Amino acid sequence: MVLISKKTHEILSLPILLLLAISISLGVMPTVAYEVVVPGDLDGDMIVSDEEMEAAQSSYDDDKITSEELERIEQINENYPRTIIDTAGREVTFYKPIERIITREPDTCRIVIALGDGDKVVASEQAVKSCLCPTTFSVFDEGCLDCYNTILGGTLPDLPETSTRYDIYYELMTSLAPDVIITSSVTNVQDFENKVGCPCVVAGGDSWVYDYDGGLYGQIAAIGDVLDKEEKADELIGFIESKIDMIKSVTDTLDESEKPKVYFASRGATKGFYDPKEGRDFTRTETKYEPIEIAGGINVAKDCEGTSINVGIEQIIAWNPDYIFLACSSPDNKDATDFILTSPDLQSIASVQNGNVYNCFSPHCRGRPPDRILCNMIYMAKLLHPDEFEDLDIEKEGNEIFKAFLGVDGVFTEYADYMVWPREYLNPE
Repeated sequence: MVLISKKTHEILSLPILLLLAISISLGVMPTVAYEVVVPGDLDGDMIVSDEEMEAAQSSYDDDKITSEELERIEQINENYPRTIIDTAGREVTFYKPIERIITREPDTCRIVIALGDGDKVVASEQAVKSCLCPTTFSVFDEGCLDCYNTILGGTLPDLPETSTRYDIYYELMTSLAPDVIITSSVTNVQDFENKVGCPCVVAGGDSWVYDYDGGLYGQIAAIGDVLDKEEKADELIGFIESKIDMIKSVTDTLDESEKPKVYFASRGATKGFYDPKEGRDFTRTETKYEPIEIAGGINVAKDCEGTSINVGIEQIIAWNPDYIFLACSSPDNKDATDFILTSPDLQSIASVQNGNVYNCFSPHCRGRPPDRILCNMIYMAKLLHPDEFEDLDIEKEGNEIFKAFLGVDGVFTEYADYMVWPREYLNPE
């Protein structure tokens, strides 16, 4: 939701030379928190009143400012201040259009790109370089390299990294003079605002929950509010809904008895059944993963307490799933399916007996990438109900999905070749 506020202030007579403040460059590189400068604001209240707008017009008539500068001041006069409410319920006020953005994670960066403002991203978290265009983490010579080298106008390889999984570089963030920091969590928000000196917006949302309240749609809408791109946000949500409706138009007609039981190993099985270091692997699953239900499957863990949980092997055997999906995050772990299919402990399970153990796209990459999650939904639907989705072109759909989020053609094709198993599935010998 956006609350738009506009104030008109009377100002004292001020020297017209003060109008030169409108041309102060946003590229200044301070080492401490900087002061927001609003073009056209003469009295320092960060608002362009009607009187100040008239002063700007006079300055333009006298050839003291350019038409572009005048247009920018007019936009501020008509539309700012703007106060938005972020997903954490915080009111955040902007006094001028957003031109420089730092995103705190790949998911928020991806949505900024999808809404058409990728050129305004001046920095992001370390993982953005591997997670937007899937590549081997921190090794940029294999993966979706055409995407990697063309996205963000070719700036991704050199994009400043303002944080890692463990560290945040506040001085670097400050030096980049952002107009806003967009994050998916309330963690460190006060530090960002106090140490960097610019507004911080929380745009959280679970990318596999297709809803406004705590889901992907709410995250998209929040970022659309920040960027003044509400219409684009609605279009992106409409695109996602069109893909969901395409699948649901078929699966909603199925009887419950026609829906197979599915076990989803959302962290794969590269370390065996359980990885004690990370506390996850084959036994880690999700109690709520909407793509399974939309695709016409029954999530065997749906009645368990919690969200991302670890379960015992005995429980998986008792569930006796018809299909098992293993999240695969790199070509090196695509053979985890063989481990599950040949495991002596799992030979009684229907999915193992029938060979219905498949890789799927990992729903994690320092976040939950919505483009890959949507691709999972379509892929799962075709595997679970091959007759009903015989004509569904996964590669075509996947390329459309990645294009909508990343603005780059052919990413799914690159991804399928890089990961190997999707290409083997799409083009069996």
